[in-house]
Amino acid sequence: MYNNYYRLLLIVLVLFVSRFVYSQGDGHLRDTLLLPPEKPKFMINGAFRVHYKDEFYNETRKKEGGEFGFDLFALAVNASYKKFKMYVDMRFMPASSGGTMPKEGWIGYDFQNGDDIQVGLVQDPFGNLDYNSYSWFLGIGYALGFEGKYAMGTKYHHKGKTWDWQVAFMKNAMETFTNDPDLRDNQWSASVVGDNKEINALSGQLVYQVKTDDVFHRIGVSGQFGQLYNFVENKMGSRNAVAVHYHLDYKNLGLKAEVYKYEFNPKGVENSQYVDMGSFNYTYQVASKANVAAVSAKYSIPFKGKALNEISFYSEYGYLGKKYDLKPTHMLTNGALIKILDGIYTYVEYVAGYNHPFLGDNQASLYNDYNNKWHARLQCNIGYYF
Repeated sequence: MYNNYYRLLLIVLVLFVSRFVYSQGDGHLRDTLLLPPEKPKFMINGAFRVHYKDEFYNETRKKEGGEFGFDLFALAVNASYKKFKMYVDMRFMPASSGGTMPKEGWIGYDFQNGDDIQVGLVQDPFGNLDYNSYSWFLGIGYALGFEGKYAMGTKYHHKGKTWDWQVAFMKNAMETFTNDPDLRDNQWSASVVGDNKEINALSGQLVYQVKTDDVFHRIGVSGQFGQLYNFVENKMGSRNAVAVHYHLDYKNLGLKAEVYKYEFNPKGVENSQYVDMGSFNYTYQVASKANVAAVSAKYSIPFKGKALNEISFYSEYGYLGKKYDLKPTHMLTNGALIKILDGIYTYVEYVAGYNHPFLGDNQASLYNDYNNKWHARLQCNIGYYF
């Protein structure tokens, strides 16, 4: 009887130990192989903006005392998983400004050394980035397609401490897969439209950086070469540009300056002295060859109050020296940026232009020279950024 009892006890003990060992082994297996995987990171930012403007040259609107309306609603999505990442910036605007369109959007990969590569609607690495301006209205280079420029292609960016360089291949502008002139200028960046297309461009820049406790210098050169395809006559032209640029940050002072020359050489057109450019549902003419100089300065005053965070005063000047003995274009902007409550940005600006298509309502004023007058506008843009 006792022998049977001990045998039964031994069997129970063996089963218990076996079960315990198996459970520990199974738990170790789960800890080793079934850990929760690295989760993708996802973040959404955006903005809502309204805009007031009083165009002193607009006789129709002069008696109204200006206009106040909706500017845009924007959504920007950041996502990443391990070394891969994605970014999309969509803009929703009135139909008169182009309606819904992407500003930027790409899929990227971060390398171990900090470099990255992007594929999609990427920023053109030409001149001071992101902009050569501090203002909301941006500088003269924006209307020429050399500031705030995004195109479809791929870009590699080396992010060194002393030497920073980028190189990109741009297949074409923000493509709408149509040659309809009423649709091709519905894009954020200014690009060649009309009967010509910007295609197959190689663009790059090299920047030398010097940084101390108070001062940050960025001295760079940029270059670009690409093709202009006339799809009506099936002829291929070319385009090129070269720039020297400088960016200074010293305590509360900021300074940006650049000079560059460009050439658009369209084929199959009666007048090759200009090209049609377009953005925001607006097409205008630009001299096909010119020299450009632009400088922007900013001084910021920080505040420690809970409501008011900072006031920045800025002044900007741009010059377009056209070839073919045409009179130049000038642009002058003076304004202030007021930041309150860590999310509300208000730009108040007085912008004046001489032979400028956005200041005087003359589409040919970046090419022709018959509108030789200064025109100005007062504007205020209020945005909540989240």
